[in-house]
Amino acid sequence: MIKKKLKCKGKYDIRKTAPFFALLLPSLIMLILFIIRRIYPFGDRSFLFSDMYHQYMPFFSELLHKVRGGESLNFSFNVGIGSNFLALFVYYLASPFHIFSLLVPESHLMEFMSYLIVLKIGLAGLTAYIYLRKHSVSQNARGWQSGLNALCPTEDSCFGALLFSCFYALSGFMAAYNYNIMWVDCVVLLPLVVLGLERLVKEGRCGLYCVMLALSIFTNYYLSIMICIFLVLYFILLLVTERGGLRSIGHFVFFSLLAGGMAAILLIPEVCAILKTDFGDMDFPKKVESYFSVLDMLARHCMCVTTERGLDHWPNIFCGSAVLILIPMYLMNKSISVREKFCRMTLAGFLLLSFGTNILDFIWHGLNYPDSLPARQSFIYIFLVLVMCYDAWRYLRNADEQQIVYGCLCAAVFVLFCEKFIDHEDFELGVKVLTLVFAGIYGILLYLYRTRESRNVHRAVAVTALAVVIAECGINTFATSVGTVSRSAYLGQQADYRALYEMTKEQEQGVYRLEKFTRKTKNDGTLTGYPTASVFSSTLNSYVMDMYKRLGMRHSKVYYGFDGATALTSAMLNVKYMFGESEKYENGLYTLAGQSGDICLYQCNAVLPFGYVAPTGFDLPEEEGIQGLRLQNRMVKDLGIDGALFVKCERSVSGDDIVFTAKKEGYYYGILTASGTGKVDYLGGSTEEEKFIDLKKGSILYLGYLEEGRKITLTNGNEEDTTPEISVDVYRMDEEVLGEVLELLSAQYMENVEWGSDWLTGTLTLENAGRLICSIPYEDGW
Repeated sequence: MIKKKLKCKGKYDIRKTAPFFALLLPSLIMLILFIIRRIYPFGDRSFLFSDMYHQYMPFFSELLHKVRGGESLNFSFNVGIGSNFLALFVYYLASPFHIFSLLVPESHLMEFMSYLIVLKIGLAGLTAYIYLRKHSVSQNARGWQSGLNALCPTEDSCFGALLFSCFYALSGFMAAYNYNIMWVDCVVLLPLVVLGLERLVKEGRCGLYCVMLALSIFTNYYLSIMICIFLVLYFILLLVTERGGLRSIGHFVFFSLLAGGMAAILLIPEVCAILKTDFGDMDFPKKVESYFSVLDMLARHCMCVTTERGLDHWPNIFCGSAVLILIPMYLMNKSISVREKFCRMTLAGFLLLSFGTNILDFIWHGLNYPDSLPARQSFIYIFLVLVMCYDAWRYLRNADEQQIVYGCLCAAVFVLFCEKFIDHEDFELGVKVLTLVFAGIYGILLYLYRTRESRNVHRAVAVTALAVVIAECGINTFATSVGTVSRSAYLGQQADYRALYEMTKEQEQGVYRLEKFTRKTKNDGTLTGYPTASVFSSTLNSYVMDMYKRLGMRHSKVYYGFDGATALTSAMLNVKYMFGESEKYENGLYTLAGQSGDICLYQCNAVLPFGYVAPTGFDLPEEEGIQGLRLQNRMVKDLGIDGALFVKCERSVSGDDIVFTAKKEGYYYGILTASGTGKVDYLGGSTEEEKFIDLKKGSILYLGYLEEGRKITLTNGNEEDTTPEISVDVYRMDEEVLGEVLELLSAQYMENVEWGSDWLTGTLTLENAGRLICSIPYEDGW
């Protein structure tokens, strides 16, 4: 075979600098947006959005505390009431990039995470560029057999790869989920994994595929599930288009298993942990359901469509307005085989169908439905679509002018169809206008590039196209992404919390926990570094969540929280201190014990020692339908104590609100008795005004201490609720019964308790047989 080395005339060779720009341009666009958003050090804002705010920053902080403190990574008392930290590490923190966080001062950990995302977005552009260049080299260069080229074939290929790599790095998926720092790694690695698979089939070289797939699984096993499903489908596509044989099948199976085995050191413990979460319960759909039409999904290709992060299933698939022209051109181009076009379009159609079909959605997400953040595999669809668009670009010289015109007409008709048939609030007039404008510009540039033979015209078109791509990606990301919070508000009081926690350590020796009346994040204990009773994590122990649910406390598939705890449940969880941002919470249950800055520390007066002993057989009642305050009354009865701990009181209804006047002083709780109300505002109590959120039927509301004659009002806190009526029953706690319960459970308990990051010791001497209860969730390994 004769090889020719193509040489290009001119002073500037884009081939030498294109990889650098593929890395630089997406990162630079993000950096400019950071400056516009005034993200630190350009202002007092921070790129802590959604889960990055509630989960990733706290988890990184806990990892930093553990490593610098020489603690075990197996377990943490600061994650909920105790949690498997290794499982959390694998799910959220296992990226090799994250090891550099250990070199960063804790005060700038937030910036490390934010700018690491900027770097990873640039790396996604680089790996996409590498794939597209290698992909084009491995294809038959039929696109360059005729016509005068102002750019050399390889230069043209480099330039196209640069443009489409930018679309990949700043796609709709990245706009929606770029704050998911552990997901971005898989977006970075996907092009290299696919490149490795193509080499495995076409050349019999398996090393790149095996190593990159193993790294992907190691980095984030969850998105790697979706990548593995895609690899099976793409391998079948390659077998058809490249006519692979049994040897390729053997290599694919063996090296896929080897990649999984290489990552097994983290994969196996993670699987064991996931089986103890709600995600381990795989309830396969009983019937096929469709979420929306194909046109509804395709319309998400439009520019500046609001990203979906909720429960509405919409995929985030924007990857440039040029797609609307280039995909029709791809189908019309005769230089691309019909077999290849059919296979790739079929696979893209299947991926698109997966977004809107419940069973396929369930399978793609690891035999579970996502708890918000839908269509998490959409980056794979985007990658496949951009590869087809790149092929249309590569074979542009073999396309006639009419194909470009037809492509533009297809784009215009598509937008008009969206205007006519789609009435979703996300598709405003500006969305359609911007999409048409940018598609029109791309159409003009493609036409000029194809019909003009002047080198200067081609270079001018190339520079203009690059500027347009940068502008479109920047505008779309600015309009749909990069949410911020106040940096000083997020970090400002951490020193006060730590100082007060250190003060409690001087007073306490055994296992105890601290909680908050009002919380900043759903993982405050992890963020600051103190033992807590709340956690928001996909790896939480579902048995603890079920217990919180039955006790009337806050819960979801990925969260259990202390809010909704009564004096009894607080004592049973060994919560001995509470943080508050004012002195208004002091009463007979809570005594002000210290203050640092604006943060007050309260000591709980209703407490139990760690490792208390209950009568033999004592447990949560198993009777169906009993939960919350009624369940706790049954628990008291099972202890052999007469009288109810919580006594139901009369309340009245005023319009949509609940009005209650205390006939006797004491501590009062409410319980939500109907579904549909997620927020409740509380007016007139001893704490003046409170807002309860994340509510479900059965949720308990702490109403505080009410004097005789005090009138309170409970109202729907959601102004957008079309059914504002709420249903809440009010109960008064009997302090004498509470005292009897605490005295009974405190009679025998573990003494001389010492504890560390993943161990505890103590001595227990019993006069009467009973059941030892430690407020630590059981998991294999203890």
